[in-house]
Amino acid sequence: MPEELITNPFDRLEDALLRNDRADVLAALDNRHPADFAAWFADQDEETQAHVLKFLDNDWAAQLVEYLPDNEIEDTLLAFSEEKQRAVLTRLQDDDRVDALQELSESTQAKLVALLPARKRRVTRQLLEFPETSAGGRMTTAFATVDESMTVRQAVQELRETHLEKETLSRIYVTDTDGKLIGELRLRDLAFAKRGVLISEIVEPGTPSISAWADQEEAAQMISKYDIMALPVVDDEERIVGIITHDDAIEILEEESTEDIEKAAGISGEISDASYINTPIVTHYQRRVLWVLGLAFTGLLSGYVLMSFQEVLDNAFLLALYMPMIVAAGGNTGGQAATMVIRSLSLGELQSRSTLTVIFRELGVGLLVGTTVAIAMIVEILIFQPEAAADSQIGLPHFALTVGCSLLLQITSSTFIGAALPLVAKSLRLDPAVIASPAITTLVDVSGLLIYFTFARLFLGI
Repeated sequence: MPEELITNPFDRLEDALLRNDRADVLAALDNRHPADFAAWFADQDEETQAHVLKFLDNDWAAQLVEYLPDNEIEDTLLAFSEEKQRAVLTRLQDDDRVDALQELSESTQAKLVALLPARKRRVTRQLLEFPETSAGGRMTTAFATVDESMTVRQAVQELRETHLEKETLSRIYVTDTDGKLIGELRLRDLAFAKRGVLISEIVEPGTPSISAWADQEEAAQMISKYDIMALPVVDDEERIVGIITHDDAIEILEEESTEDIEKAAGISGEISDASYINTPIVTHYQRRVLWVLGLAFTGLLSGYVLMSFQEVLDNAFLLALYMPMIVAAGGNTGGQAATMVIRSLSLGELQSRSTLTVIFRELGVGLLVGTTVAIAMIVEILIFQPEAAADSQIGLPHFALTVGCSLLLQITSSTFIGAALPLVAKSLRLDPAVIASPAITTLVDVSGLLIYFTFARLFLGI
């Protein structure tokens, strides 16, 4: 593409801001998606952000807050006047409003909730009672329902009067007189049904639903499993209280995947949707340093193992050549097993009754991989290391057997450890991703050295 055609999509906006032209600022935003505008806004300095906010009308201010990274929301809302804060929060859908408010300090949250109209204030407070990562904490109450006793004509009239308040009409949920979920309808079902037919005659039963107290990740997995646009959320009496839409499910899965990846890398702390660039260096430091410190002290165990087997190394220096490879083989296979098990647990593929099956499968995989690698290294030693073994004054077959047996046991045991630890964490109601790859690697480093030097003493007689 010619260089002159590559332009900043927000050039016109930036020019309008320089000229303090409010009409042109809003005109420059007309063809921009709010998500793009929020990303551009988050990359600006504080002075530019404050300048931009002065020109936004209530609609654009609400859309900006909806798409902003979590760490930008509080400062942005507090920059508005009280009147504009009320207008912005009122324009947000229930779930988007709650998502924004959950990122605020308690005092700011209480102040802003008090600004809302009575009905929205009541709904918002109800939603804030649910844990942030629960289905109830992510649902919206802007969904369409009709009573089973209605006729199609009555249901259509009901939807005509209330459709502007609903987030989606892809599914219309049918309830009984107590508000309990019975089933669902598609809009086309109403469009083509005879007007005098009862809703109870055309409702589709068996609609999947989830408890408001269930984990948000379970809700996202159900939306993916059943390939639905929205998932009803019910209370303890099976009354529908909200829905989680497919766009929320995408956000949830992204957050959960990010959390699992960071935990597997030994990074702690809360997940934010702020980009890597927009996350302060201090935050990066805080989320990494404790794991690194802990693993550093744990890694000292490897040093103590080496010290205790110093005379073995002194008498057979050739052992040092294969020591890094044996240790690394354990870390690699343990990490592979842990990754596969954590992924399967995250996707809901494994149940508690699957534990023994998983363990035996991974032991089988470890045994096969270990045997293959062990044979390869034994052949390599017998072909390429005769002179080195002679210089070390150790028997070549015995040395090859030492390395081969060490590899076989190290890989098999490391695969077992990598598979078992996440399952143990799950059984203890802990997050399996907490059993991070660095922790497993450190553990199998120590076990690998113990295995290696134990076999050296056994087969080499030193």
